[in-house]
Amino acid sequence: MPGPAARSTTTATVPPPAPAAAQAAAPVIRHFGAADVAADTGRWAAVHEEVYAGALGLKDHSDPPVSERLLRHCERPGFLLTAALDGAAGDEVAGFVYGYTLPPDSLWWDGLTPDPGPEFTREYPGRTVGVCELLVRPAWRRRRIGHRLFEAFVAERTEERAAALVAADNDVVLATYATYGFEPVGRMEPYPGWRPHVMIVRPLRPR
Repeated sequence: MPGPAARSTTTATVPPPAPAAAQAAAPVIRHFGAADVAADTGRWAAVHEEVYAGALGLKDHSDPPVSERLLRHCERPGFLLTAALDGAAGDEVAGFVYGYTLPPDSLWWDGLTPDPGPEFTREYPGRTVGVCELLVRPAWRRRRIGHRLFEAFVAERTEERAAALVAADNDVVLATYATYGFEPVGRMEPYPGWRPHVMIVRPLRPR
């Protein structure tokens, strides 16, 4: 991770009720590696832009552009994107989550306050998976797809813990992550001009 600009965050807007057509069948969960995602970043960027259409003026969601972030993150060790696909709509993307393994020289924790100390922030191979995005398109919300995505994603991980950043004023997403077992450990400004964010962490398995 070259610096704070490489971090991504997860936020969401209050969704409308899902239409009946989207309720017909549960989307299929599939995993995508770095090569597949890098070959078609537009597919995933379009979903991100739809989900955050009302917030693209915020630097959190537009600087750097999500396509650029994806390409950068695809180069990270342990990259994985887990998607929910609606086969009835031609494998249309209902939502996705992605992340990668934090390397020993990661700057993921730089600027975190209060400082939890070197034992907490020290990275070694296989310690932390950074969750960069977790989002569900409006038409597929309120069906626990986000929870399915997250559990399918972490089922593929071998790291000891997961970490994510959420905008400090996004109580809905922070509450959702709390139901997934995440706890806040501090705050930071991930990148100049971004809103303050809360760092949240969840254990995945013993060391």
